[in-house]
Amino acid sequence: MKNFIWDFDGTLFDTYTHTVSILHQIMEKAGKPCDYNVLFAKSRRSLNEAREYCGATDEEWAEFYKREGVIETEPIAFAYENAEEMLKTVTDNGCKNYIYTHRDAVTFKYLEKYDLIKYFEDSVTAEYNFPHKPAPDAIFYLIKKHNMNPNETIMIGDREIDVLSGKNAGIFACLFTQGNTDIQYIEQIKNTKVDYVAGDMLTLRNLFFPTVF
Repeated sequence: MKNFIWDFDGTLFDTYTHTVSILHQIMEKAGKPCDYNVLFAKSRRSLNEAREYCGATDEEWAEFYKREGVIETEPIAFAYENAEEMLKTVTDNGCKNYIYTHRDAVTFKYLEKYDLIKYFEDSVTAEYNFPHKPAPDAIFYLIKKHNMNPNETIMIGDREIDVLSGKNAGIFACLFTQGNTDIQYIEQIKNTKVDYVAGDMLTLRNLFFPTVF
């Protein structure tokens, strides 16, 4: 594998506790308390599911996005353990890292904070206005721009829409499951013919670069 296309939230960075806590606080303030654990589980599947569950209005949703984008807000999101080691292994072996995320340019603030931006060749964020995953348009864009061989390219993500976007683009797909306790959801994604599954960064590194150990 030579081209590694990464989802951001829940794959490179553990952002869910940060995201869900802020949404939970906003709904409580609005007089619409909801179960935190249910909200967390729905957010891991889709923020649209989370919004439908908590019944956030357009105004409440806009406030959520504004506050969620302040990366210093507690609880602070962080890069998964050994994420840098994995990214560095990719580049050390002459391969390339890319990002494909629905998050906006806040992505780069996180990468700069953890000094990870240097490992990436290119990225697609919300500002590009591509159709959302599982549509393959953004991946096709990266493949064409960087002259990637689909047989040497993989999409890595924690949600079904991530792996399906890879499969729909005719590339390999890897499900990243660290921190996800929803076994039923994980098994459901495996049934979408995902090519690889990794529970943490070291396992992921061992899948593609076993000789580094």
